[in-house]
Amino acid sequence: MPTRQPYPRTPYRFAIAAASLAAAMFLQAQEAPADATADKEVVKLDEFQVNDVPIAKQILPTARPFNSVFGTDDNIVDVPRNVTIISRQQLSDINISSVLDFTKLTSSAYTTTNFGAPANPSIRGQTADLFINGVRGRITSNGNGLPLNFNSVESVNIVKGPATAVQGTSMYVGGFVDLVTKRPYFDGFKGTASVTIGSYSQKEWTIDVGGPISSKAAYRLSYSGQDSKGYWHNYYNKNNSLYGALTLRPSTGYEIFFSGSVSLYKYTENWGLNRVTQDLIDNGRYLTGVNSNPAPDFGAYPFGYADASGNPISFGNVATVGGTAAPVSDPQNSRWVTSGYPAGNRVVFGPTVEISRHARLLRPGDHSTGREYNFQAIQTKTVSPTFKIVNNTYWSYTKRDTLSSYYYSEVIDPSWFAENRTEFIVTEKDWTLNAGLDLRYQRTKAYDDYFFEPANVWDLTKDLSYVNVYNSMNFPNPFTSLPIPGWPGRYATDGISNGDTNDSKGSTAGLFAQGNYKLTDKLSLIAGGRADRFHAWVREPLLASHPTASITVWVPNYNASLVYKPTTASSLYATYNYSKNTSGAVGNGGGITGWNAAGTALFKDNFLQPSELIEVGTKYALYQNKLFLNFALFDQTRTFKSTSSTIIQKFHSKGFEAELNYQPSKRLYATVSYSYIVAVTSAGFQSDGGVGQFYAAKNDDGRVSGLPKHLFNALASYALTPQWTVNANALVTGSMINNFAGTLKIPTQYSIDAGVAYNTKTWGARLAISNITDEKNWGPPNAVYGNASILTLPGTQLQLTLKKNF
Repeated sequence: MPTRQPYPRTPYRFAIAAASLAAAMFLQAQEAPADATADKEVVKLDEFQVNDVPIAKQILPTARPFNSVFGTDDNIVDVPRNVTIISRQQLSDINISSVLDFTKLTSSAYTTTNFGAPANPSIRGQTADLFINGVRGRITSNGNGLPLNFNSVESVNIVKGPATAVQGTSMYVGGFVDLVTKRPYFDGFKGTASVTIGSYSQKEWTIDVGGPISSKAAYRLSYSGQDSKGYWHNYYNKNNSLYGALTLRPSTGYEIFFSGSVSLYKYTENWGLNRVTQDLIDNGRYLTGVNSNPAPDFGAYPFGYADASGNPISFGNVATVGGTAAPVSDPQNSRWVTSGYPAGNRVVFGPTVEISRHARLLRPGDHSTGREYNFQAIQTKTVSPTFKIVNNTYWSYTKRDTLSSYYYSEVIDPSWFAENRTEFIVTEKDWTLNAGLDLRYQRTKAYDDYFFEPANVWDLTKDLSYVNVYNSMNFPNPFTSLPIPGWPGRYATDGISNGDTNDSKGSTAGLFAQGNYKLTDKLSLIAGGRADRFHAWVREPLLASHPTASITVWVPNYNASLVYKPTTASSLYATYNYSKNTSGAVGNGGGITGWNAAGTALFKDNFLQPSELIEVGTKYALYQNKLFLNFALFDQTRTFKSTSSTIIQKFHSKGFEAELNYQPSKRLYATVSYSYIVAVTSAGFQSDGGVGQFYAAKNDDGRVSGLPKHLFNALASYALTPQWTVNANALVTGSMINNFAGTLKIPTQYSIDAGVAYNTKTWGARLAISNITDEKNWGPPNAVYGNASILTLPGTQLQLTLKKNF
């Protein structure tokens, strides 16, 4: 069993705890005037009702107060960013169960498969941040981590572009998704229980209850469970999540909202199919064959092998192995598999064959496990009608273990962080100001090994039980594979070499101010700035010498916008945002690396990667708030560290986005989104999957892989009667490249989903059909693995949900 080492207590951790406690005492001590609203909630989803549509069924973004961008309650028309608000109704109608599904409801949010379980969505061709009630909800690397559980979620705010001065910057600057969690009920006891069954042994269940404890206290409890198989062979997803919330209003004008969740995961990652060729994409034909490698000879060659000409293979002579083939050991010839670098596997290819779309690269029995704990406390003190104080404290803990025998190994042991942000919000007739202090501490121990990752050496038409590098004479790699402390039989690469493995601590103290000043009745200036003092301590945990270093940097983030309102229900805006961030130093588990090339110190530039955004747009709320239109043009540049390497890449994206929301009555609503994005990046690390024949690369700037230039989605729902409702959703993605070299192309694809529901006051049923035309669609991987991975997306699936209201 793995062992846990106690972490040393630090003054910074005590500072966050003290700030939380001091804020509670200070806010509770303040007295509000008698006219302050005692029952005002932190996020009050029932503040508005438009067109006599119940708030729970509203899809118009103008129907709710919105504070995800600047921390102040704003009219969405006046916010100078492209924003999408996804209501509880839409989450249900679209069957959202993963961040991959956001692309069905908003523009510019196409997410790569990220090994089948992305933790973060992508926005505008970049991994996006994930917030929970206004603060960062998890730290990850390259968007990879535990899947997102929606058990606690009431609605979702999707913001394109970097976080503002209030939230501060991170390595994810394409945008952010703010999950608004379920709130307690003060107006009476309510509850629902549901069961869902579906294709491929899908089984899910939920129970959600809440109500008042007294006039000053209310609660909410929600549990969800899943024990499902899936479309792919040997796939499963078993998770359990418990969420609880408590709202207290002990005195006039003061409220504290507590929430917490416990989520347990056991699932399989999904590499998809390996040996990607255009014939596979176009015709579903797979290239067969196993390796014919010789036995290694470390006595004759430093790395055990020579090339076909007899020259020793080394890091200066990266080549496919030569020499006489060793006797075949098993159906995969796994005994002689090499890491692929610098000694590439020699494969004798057979014929191409039609392969099942349910196939994928995974040894039976491989899986991932993880657990995630979150706690949040939001205090709001309304001091006067124009002044309030908000203190938001958040804590998150993640532990994760992944072992895939083809091979990838990752251990997060663990990663946790705490944040405390205090906001002083002034709202006057002609101006508003949100200013305050943000404290944050993070601690990570994380290990991974992608150096020995010969994904293309395995033949998916052979016995998959032999897909196992532990059978190989070359594993563990004597040059890069180091044992993970406390995890017998597990190996990783040192963090100086791979830029991922880390034992790290980080602390942030940031002052911020974000204001809005009305220059005239029609013109407003919005501006904000923030400076974070970030201190990092990093220890390399695998090398015998355990190099250790620290660094302190000041991280800037500022923005300015002009908003012009031709009418009270429309706006034109121009926005500029500049920040620096730590994306050049991010490590596995969201930890910190950032070593210089010599591995002797932390390189300052890795912690100060620039990002610049220019955006212009216009918004309209028309026909008595029955129709909302949103259009935006953007241009963004940034730099960041390439996945699975220490290479710093340049990125440039520009595009156009259009969104429409229409809801004339409670019987009908419709949404439509479209985006056009041109994104290019400099060359990053490009894997051949351990087999040189699949190496396709380019060294100059190229189109971002896994990103369609064109994306279109539409959703419509219509109530035939007060009980019967039908809905349909369409998603169209333009052609995209699967690898950075652009030699593998996924054509234009579409999918259509539909559903029918019957609901009464006490019970309901819903039948959903996804991909009703059974399209054979593909999902692209992270850019690094485009030569070795592509995911078959599921064909037609049925899902039946039965719900009881009480």
